[in-house]
Amino acid sequence: MMSLRSIGARSAGATQVSDPGSIDSPLMQSMEKKIKEELNVEQVTVKDAYGDGRHVSIDVISKGQSAVNRQRMVYKAIWEELRNTVHAVDQMTTRTPSVAGQ
Repeated sequence: MMSLRSIGARSAGATQVSDPGSIDSPLMQSMEKKIKEELNVEQVTVKDAYGDGRHVSIDVISKGQSAVNRQRMVYKAIWEELRNTVHAVDQMTTRTPSVAGQ
């Protein structure tokens, strides 16, 4: 007889979909494109944090705006994904080129 604990462990292992950090997903690429269009970015990377397509990490290097405004603009750019597909932005870094050392 299986315990609930062993069933949960087996189910958890079965839900791992892809390589965490993969940026090849069309969803991640679409979000990068939207962020680039919304902000004056020099570089943007959106990664699938756990390989489930529901948690993302975002790194943005852009000119102008305060850090808070850059974050607001990122959320605005990907609002549709946050409402429908992405559960959470687990990490977001928004830096200027001078802070990023570029």
